[in-house]
Formats: sequence, structure tokens, C-alpha cells
Amino acid sequence: MLEHHYLTTLFEPKSVAVIGASDRENSVGNVLFKNILNSGYKGRLYPINTAHETIQGVPTYKSIEEISARVELAVVVTRPQTVPKIIEQCGHSGVKNAIVITSGFAEAGHSGAALERKMMEIARSYGVRLLGPNCLGIIRPNLGLNATFARIYANVGNLALVSQSGAICSAVLDWATSNRVGFSSVISLGGTADVDFGEILDYLIYDNLTHYILLYVEGIRDARRFMSALRSAARIKPIVLLKAGRHAGGLAAVETHSGMPGGSDIVFEAAVRRAGVVRVKNIGQLFYAAKALASKFRPQGKRLAIITNGGGPGAMAADRAGDLEIPLAELSASTIQTLNSKMPPTWSQRNPVDIEGDATPKRYHDAILAVAEDDNVDGVLVMLSPQAMTQPMEVAKAVIEVDLLTAKPILTCWMGEEQVYQARSMLEDAGIPSFRMPETAVELYYHISTYYWNQKLLLQTPAPLSKHSRPETEG
Repeated sequence: MLEHHYLTTLFEPKSVAVIGASDRENSVGNVLFKNILNSGYKGRLYPINTAHETIQGVPTYKSIEEISARVELAVVVTRPQTVPKIIEQCGHSGVKNAIVITSGFAEAGHSGAALERKMMEIARSYGVRLLGPNCLGIIRPNLGLNATFARIYANVGNLALVSQSGAICSAVLDWATSNRVGFSSVISLGGTADVDFGEILDYLIYDNLTHYILLYVEGIRDARRFMSALRSAARIKPIVLLKAGRHAGGLAAVETHSGMPGGSDIVFEAAVRRAGVVRVKNIGQLFYAAKALASKFRPQGKRLAIITNGGGPGAMAADRAGDLEIPLAELSASTIQTLNSKMPPTWSQRNPVDIEGDATPKRYHDAILAVAEDDNVDGVLVMLSPQAMTQPMEVAKAVIEVDLLTAKPILTCWMGEEQVYQARSMLEDAGIPSFRMPETAVELYYHISTYYWNQKLLLQTPAPLSKHSRPETEG
């Protein structure tokens, strides 16, 4: 980082104390401490437990006040009733950051809310910043720090995941492992009693390891700070956001889970759209957006060209594009002429470009290259349905070859499974997003192209509101 953000020691600590570290198999304190040990963390690590001399072979301390060295981060996994006193001990010891994994605070009713207020009063009096409570923790792969009780570790990458739900973090991590998607940070916010989305977004703006941001939101405590940070971050780094609580049932579930009201979804939708953020509606769309961002898929406009070896799949993709108001690119006369010279006479003569069921790898290569060179085209969706004469692997190689020759973004849809999964894997290894269904591919194109389109709109100067000449202010 070029300059230090005030939350740097929270997310990049040189020393960590785990208060409530345990040898009891499958307990939160056991799994979390084991994760830090096994993740290769290079900083100093202090287990704190009042009942044991060692935890997992590491000498323990009875309290954080016994540690003579400076501790930059405390991770608390003890019973909720003990947490206010522990935060006070952290304050006495000069610890400025704590992650409260423990649940049983505002989300647990009136008594829990009172306990949370007491914890926060003590934290504020000592200047201790808190992440949580009721959170999964944080992962910083480049530091080798996995301060969570998740069973899966994150690979190094450039995506930051910030979520109010630990379960969503776990699900995304599980999916990311098999899809070879890496992270700069995984941050579970939990109840956001103190550190909220706004401050974390502000930190991620400064974090050079983070190029893209994924958000899972249930409720916002400080709307003004959130919107200010969201607008600033979205100008620099693509943000994909999933929010729960769009309807009454979801709102009730959000309040039960995080202990905060979800707010009006109409207002939220308008606000994040104006900030230039891409909002997705389900976890599947969040996964696919993460995958596309990790592969650096960057359409600079919305006009989509579809190339297919089957009329039905092409029509399905075109229909979904129409649903989402993604315009199908109008092919230029020169592109039509080029295609006429290289395609069979029975090709569709329009977009979607149907190059027939017997399409060879060379026919695909020629069609993609011709369409990608058209100035009216912003992105290309290449589709393949496995037919008797189809060569999925060879066509995938042709797509990869053209991708190296053009700056236009290409995404693919190899329909089916048994005959095409190896080809799909080859495309993904080459950094080309690949999907099973045309609708999913078009939705991905919509979400990512919307972000870059929003950025162009945000840079535009509004037209004058008055028809009169501008006043001569100098005079």
C-alpha cells in the first residue's frame, strides 16, 4: 500500500492474539486457532486460555494483559457475557483492533442488545475498533492469515469479498476453490456493531491487492458513510452487490439474523444504481460475476453479438438479452460481406449469427474474428451445442486463438455436459468465461457490461437545465 489506512492494522496485523483458543475438537476456538497455524501466518501468534498451559502445542497466556509485546489484533471466541471485560483488557493493553466471533448480541434480543451496548461503550472509551460480533472472521491470503472458523481456505487473487453472513462467505469460498478463483480479502462483518461497510470499502479503495469487490448486504447502519464510500470505490474498482431482504419475508429473516432493519428495497436499488454498482439478484449470479471479474472480462459497451451452431440456443440467448434490454449488435455491411464469403449460403444473414450445425473449428474461427472486428460490436457470445459433427475441443482452441487476436471480450456457452466439459475447462483455463446455459451467459454479460456502462455515465456532464444563456458571473 502506498499509504497506511487507519484500518491497516485490523486487516494486515503483524501480531494476533486468539482469546478463547482451544484444544477441544471441533469447537470454534479450536478450528480458528488451527486455521491460523496451518495457513502459514508469518506474524506473532498468541493463544489465550485460562485453563491450559499450551494450545495445539503453542504456550498460552492467561489473559491478553500478560503479553508484554504489542498485539495489533485480538480475535475473541469466548462466551458473550465475557466479551465486555475482554474488550476492556484489550484497551488496557493497547490493542486497537478486535474481531468478535462470538454470537448472542443484538440479534439475540433485548438482553443481547444491552450486552452489545456495554461492549461498544467500553470499546469506544479505549479507542478499540471492533469487527463483528457474530461473524466468521477474516482471511488475508497474501499474509497467510485465515482468522476464521471456515473449513476452506482462500487462494490468493484480486477479489475482495465483504459479507454480513458467514454462511455466504463459506459458500463462496467452497465454490471458489473448485473454480480457481482467488481473493485479496474475505471479510465477514456479522452484526456491524462498529466497523461497517462504509469504512471497509474506504480501506479497500487503498488496498492495491484488491481490484474487484463483491458485497453481500443485509442492512446498513450508517447510510451516509456507506453511500459515500460506495460511490468512491465504484469509480475505481468494479463492485458487484447482492442484497437480501427484497420482500417482506426476506426482511423478517434479515432482522432475525443480523438484528437490524433491512430498509426499503426501492430506495436501496435507486441509491446503488446511482453509485454505479452492479446489483445481482441471487448467489449464482454473484458466483458468475466473481468468475468473470477474476478472468478480467471487460466489455466496454452493451451491444452483444451471438455466434451459434444451433438456431434454438441462439434464439434463447437473444430472448434473454431482450429481457435485460441488452441490444443485439447490428452487423455492418462489410461484416455481412465478410461472413458471406466465409460462411455457407444458409447462414442466418443477421445477429444471432447461426453458422449451421455442421460448423467446423475454422468456420467458428472466421465468424468470431469477422464479428469481433465490427465497430458496432462490444462483446461476443460464442455458443456450441454438441451435434454429431461438432468438435468441442477443437472449437474451444479456435476461440482461444481468436481471443488472443482481438481486444473485444469473448464469453462462451458450451451446452451440455459429457461431451463438452473438457472443452469448457480449457476455455476457463484460458481466462474465457464459459457457461452451460445461454441465459446464464447473457445475464453475466448484462451485469459486467452494466458496470462499465455506468462508469461512462457517471463521468458525463449533465446538460444545462435552462435554455437561457449562462450569466456573466465575472462581470
